[in-house]
Parts: sequence; structure tokens; C-alpha cells
Amino acid sequence: RPDRLRDIADRFNVDHDAVLDNVLYVRAYTSEHQMELLDYVAAKFHEEAGIFKLLIIDSIMALFRVDFSGRGELAERQQKLAQMLSRLQKISEEYNVAVFVTNQMTADPGATMTFQADPKKPI
Repeated sequence: RPDRLRDIADRFNVDHDAVLDNVLYVRAYTSEHQMELLDYVAAKFHEEAGIFKLLIIDSIMALFRVDFSGRGELAERQQKLAQMLSRLQKISEEYNVAVFVTNQMTADPGATMTFQADPKKPI
């Protein structure tokens, strides 16, 4: 977020306008929009070849979790995520940029999930 970058720049006595001049920020609102933004990013990388060195996706899963909820949509969600990761790899290789991806963390991925061989215990 640009406002957070300003705070960090101010903390280190760096001109925040100069910092923001080196950042291209876009926000996705759905997982489909997030995928479309990769085309926009690739076009920008192509236009300004060699300028960009790092692509950050801050929570790659957050929008997928909203758009594909429940176990019934898990396969489709994983397929879309795989497509996005494949596209990110191609962008990284084609434009020689590093890709940094964060993931949304949850405290309890599923209280009903069990990893025991047999959930029944003898009495």
C-alpha cells in the first residue's frame, strides 16, 4: 500500500515521493481480476523493459478463498491458482523479475480435518 510505503520512507528519512516513483501499485478485487492484472503487469514490463526487478503479490490466496468457498469448489480453485502460478513463472522468466508471493495464514485450517489413520479409538 502506498500509504505504508510513505511511513517506511519517512522512518528512514528517505524522500517518499522518490520511493513511490519506483513502485507500480495495482489492487485486485476478485481472483479473476487478479489474473487479468497479470496481463497488465506483463504489458508494463514489456513497455518499460529492464526497469522492473520485483513483482510482489500480497496474499495470492485471499481472493481465491472468497471466490471459491467450500470443499465443493476446491478443485476449481486449485486449478485457477495453478494457472496463476504458471503465468507468474512465465512473467518472471520472460522479463527477468523476481516474484515474491505471500499467503494468507489461518490459525485453524479446518477443525473437522483429521490426519489420523483411524479416527476411532478403542475404549
